Amino acid sequence: MIPDETPPREPSSRSWVGRLLKVGVTVATVYFTWHFLARSNLDWAQLSARVAEASRPYLALGIFLLVLRFGLWDWRFRLAAHRAIGRSSGVLLGFFVLVASAALNLVTPTVRLIGGLMRARFWSRSTGHSFGFFYGVVLYDQMAHHTMMTLCTWVTLIVASFALGRPWLGIAALVALLGTIVWLIVWSRRRGPSGMNPIVRFLARRAEKAEGRLQKLFAHGHEAVGVFVHLLGYVPLRLQVLALGVLYFFVNAGAQWAMFAAIGAPVHPLVVIAVVSLGNAVGTVTGTPGGLGTTELAMVASFKALGVDEVAAAAGTLLFRGLHYAAVLAIGLPALGLLELKMGKEEVEEP
Repeated sequence: MIPDETPPREPSSRSWVGRLLKVGVTVATVYFTWHFLARSNLDWAQLSARVAEASRPYLALGIFLLVLRFGLWDWRFRLAAHRAIGRSSGVLLGFFVLVASAALNLVTPTVRLIGGLMRARFWSRSTGHSFGFFYGVVLYDQMAHHTMMTLCTWVTLIVASFALGRPWLGIAALVALLGTIVWLIVWSRRRGPSGMNPIVRFLARRAEKAEGRLQKLFAHGHEAVGVFVHLLGYVPLRLQVLALGVLYFFVNAGAQWAMFAAIGAPVHPLVVIAVVSLGNAVGTVTGTPGGLGTTELAMVASFKALGVDEVAAAAGTLLFRGLHYAAVLAIGLPALGLLELKMGKEEVEEP
């Protein structure tokens, strides 16, 4: 399926370019955040009052939805794991492993892959399978998440463009999306000598390339790619990923809507969905840890541009993003400590 070759090392020049790009993104984020705040007429006293007076029931609903997202994410991972090993991991355990990995990514922003490595490490210890085997499941899960978030964001852009009186933008986005889908369908039918679906083959090569960068961390990369390809080829799992991805997307936007309801400033659901998807896209592209700074700035500016009061836009966004970080750290860090303690005890007890 995949040639048994050691991927070439990444040139040092490319590595430095990546580092400089990250530094540039960080500097640009700080500058634009300062520029936005300096030119804004935001009443900080009023902002603080709106946040302090937020409705507790709506805040509770928002927090519940923020936590529910991770339950849906874990559900998708457990479906993939069940397909790979024939049985599913526990619901609560899987949830806490996922949130712990999210917290780890927040506190170690310079090593964005470490959360996925931790998930694979823990599940390999818990199930008796190799690290590389479960890293293949993690690769699939990460690919599924980013693909679904991108697709939902694109569809939201199309719908919002027509609803907000920008039909030219909606038509252009729709044509681009349909063209991409048609191209993927045509491309997927062109099988090479190996008989493998070209899309699967392309993603497998990307996974193998990523594995090459991790050779110093584990020696089972080709096994990870094999599991990744196996999961990609299972059609029923794709449908399950699609359904859970759409549900995750709307639950995430629902949490933001609840924050606006909490401060007594209800915003049209379509506007909320459009801005949340845009904020997530900006945070992903810029690469800051958890989208910190860039996501919030993009969301506040977008809400304001779509007619939401500036104070309400800032208060609702800060509640949504602030409680997101708080939930991840409050649940994830203790879970991370307990998981590491449990794993340490198991390693000591092994002969």
